[in-house]
Amino acid sequence: GGNLYVSNDNIYFYENVWQYSGKDVTTIRKVSYESGELTAGAQCKIDGYINDSFSIDEYDGYLRVVVTDGDTNSVYVLNQELKETGSIKGLAEDERVYSARFMGKAGYFVTFKETDPLFSVDLSDPKNPKIIGALKIPGFSDYLHPYGDGLLLGIGMDVEEDGTTVNGVKLSMFDISDPKDVKEVAKTVLEECYSTDVSYNYRAAFVDTEKNLIGFPGYKEQQEYYIYSYDKEKGFTGVFEKKLSGYSEVRGLYAGDRFYLVTEATVESYRLDNFEKVDDVVL
Repeated sequence: GGNLYVSNDNIYFYENVWQYSGKDVTTIRKVSYESGELTAGAQCKIDGYINDSFSIDEYDGYLRVVVTDGDTNSVYVLNQELKETGSIKGLAEDERVYSARFMGKAGYFVTFKETDPLFSVDLSDPKNPKIIGALKIPGFSDYLHPYGDGLLLGIGMDVEEDGTTVNGVKLSMFDISDPKDVKEVAKTVLEECYSTDVSYNYRAAFVDTEKNLIGFPGYKEQQEYYIYSYDKEKGFTGVFEKKLSGYSEVRGLYAGDRFYLVTEATVESYRLDNFEKVDDVVL
């Protein structure tokens, strides 16, 4: 009933444990696999629940975790014995974690109720993690993805400040070159597109910084697939849009000079330079 996070050295099995008090508690069990040998390690319990596999990360022998605990949120830093060395508690009251991403000595996570605080966390001192920035904008990001030097891509929803009026799926580009002063440098909203599979399955996102392509399925009157590029001056530009028949799991990928759009019923190929259709096959 739990989930796995695997680092280069260890396997962490974590699961939410129901309590009679109704309080969320997560157990974490550590197993090392050096030289192919599985060795049972430490285990612990922390208050709260882990949103997804991007909310837990190992770096320099320390495990960093972001959790939602009741009506607040917390950041924990644990040592190799899974003992707490530092924490930040009581963050973003009445909100919950929607997405997170750890990047070396820094961490970023998004909470949401009416506005979208993107928190920056300094994790350079495992004994003293610090919130060093909080960018508040309407809406939220379900998924965060590093996008080249000093940039962080967010895929989520654009929501008015009343917290109820949804304008559509949103792409945001954040400048994180200074974690103390994170900025949203570009955004685009897909109006009348009110959901994307990326919200619950990050594998639905096709993101390639080298090719400068951001692809994902979305839903208007029917399922569609979108690809965008990003430019520092122009922001986001749509380079491909395809209406799909029916509703299914959709994946975008490339090989060589071809882009492939894969559904449960078809595989279509396109030229990668201009997205002209080349061929298709019905499965």
